[in-house]
Amino acid sequence: MTEAPPSVGEFFARVPTLPGGNTPWAVQYGRELREIIVRQAHRSPRNLQVTLGPSELGEQCPRQIVSKFSGQPETWHGVDPWASFVGTAVHAALADVFAKENNLDGLLSNGLPRWITEARVAPHPSYPGSADLYDVANHTVCDWKILGPTSIAKVKSVNGPPRRYKVQLLLYAKGYANLGFPVQRVVLAALPRTSPSLAEMYIWEHWLTPDDDILVSQVLAETQLRYQVAQAVMRREIPIEAVPRVPGDSCSWCRFYRPDAAREIRETGYQQSPGCPGHSPT
Repeated sequence: MTEAPPSVGEFFARVPTLPGGNTPWAVQYGRELREIIVRQAHRSPRNLQVTLGPSELGEQCPRQIVSKFSGQPETWHGVDPWASFVGTAVHAALADVFAKENNLDGLLSNGLPRWITEARVAPHPSYPGSADLYDVANHTVCDWKILGPTSIAKVKSVNGPPRRYKVQLLLYAKGYANLGFPVQRVVLAALPRTSPSLAEMYIWEHWLTPDDDILVSQVLAETQLRYQVAQAVMRREIPIEAVPRVPGDSCSWCRFYRPDAAREIRETGYQQSPGCPGHSPT
């Protein structure tokens, strides 16, 4: 028998609410510092973004994307933003590193620096985004991912990175192509979030083929369809619960996930309040 998922209250009861400290004052002070970091992390431009970008268009769950398009209320606040905060900080530091590298190396024979960082690209006019790195010398688009051991292992697996990562890279490549830059390959640079050494870094590369153009076209067409469904939801022609969901690893990071939704469906036969049951059994 499948164990019932915890309620939101039960979930938070299992999560330590106070950082450690060597005195009661230190514990309380740690709590204040943590609250400030979490509050400001939730207010960062990345978390306040209301439009979709290349990093989201490859998401396989229709309900997650339709929920964002249609402005559904956020229901999941159980994710600690620290991993995202660290990722944002590392991205900013790496942009500075490669900008400084340009200063050391000078310009290439074509008059351009070798490295272009954090460029704004638009694979589609409605879905622009900031691409991490473009290597002018090797015609390569690179995206940084700051990952834990489990996620890096998935990137190393025979299937390679998750679909949403692959699609994100292909969309950045299309965005650069739209700017007139040649792109021959894309690279996902998986950087270890918990290792003390960059020796654990793993590079996944993919040489572009015509099949990738087909996939990008399919994703953009799929996104347009999801947008149309969202319009129908906003007009109240269909309920958000009628939009199919595809549970997966991204559920716990989805703004519209709510564990108690599964319990409501199981106990009453319908969902009483907003939120998606996600990967919880119903």
